[in-house]
Amino acid sequence: MKNSLGIAIKKANNALARDSDHYAKQLGLTGVQISTINYIADHEATQTIFQRDLEHEFNIRKATASSLVSTMVRKQLLVRVPAPTDARYKQLLLTPQARQLATQIEAFFETSERRIQTLLTTNTSLTYDSLTQISTAFTAENTPEP
Repeated sequence: MKNSLGIAIKKANNALARDSDHYAKQLGLTGVQISTINYIADHEATQTIFQRDLEHEFNIRKATASSLVSTMVRKQLLVRVPAPTDARYKQLLLTPQARQLATQIEAFFETSERRIQTLLTTNTSLTYDSLTQISTAFTAENTPEP
């Protein structure tokens, strides 16, 4: 198929992931780990972050999120603490080491976002809305059975 939107989206995603992985490697981390640090740093002031929040935000399975969190705990980037409202749930908090990296990571993602917006010019919000619609429509639980 010529000019496949699906392939164009995949290529763009791969390029962004490689750029993120390249930057993360300089910090001794992975692209997903810097994304996780950035997400928690952005949201911890307004909400309690749990593993299921990472599953939802990054559209990853429970086992993948569990492995990610365990690795980050082992690398002393995250700690699991009992949730204030229910000790059965473990809240995710950044360690001082991760908090120190969070500022650099945020600057990297802000620069990347500006580059994307510059490339899209005036179509930024339309593109965002369209990609969100695609993501929602093609999420496993929303996909019709053949």
